[in-house]
Amino acid sequence: MPANSKYLTTSRAQRLLRLLTGFVGGYAITTLVHLLAASYVSKSIALITFTFSGFILWAVLFITAYIPKKTWHALVIYTGISVILGMLLFCVPANQPTL
Repeated sequence: MPANSKYLTTSRAQRLLRLLTGFVGGYAITTLVHLLAASYVSKSIALITFTFSGFILWAVLFITAYIPKKTWHALVIYTGISVILGMLLFCVPANQPTL
């Protein structure tokens, strides 16, 4: 059964922005989360574990970009999370002890 057309976005720009928000924003958040986590664990453990969890987290973030009704809500949320994670990563001392 096809989707009801009154619920679909007619603007190509809105669809493209939501797609890019999910793809690029999800990748940015995934990368920042794993870089932040890698600063606290051993690099060899991080590489193996984050290879698998990175794809799963990115896929979840890509799908959740479609949940908000307005496209700009998703864009603001993903940008805000990326900025917060980037600031946290910037504040982490360079010489963290590895486990």
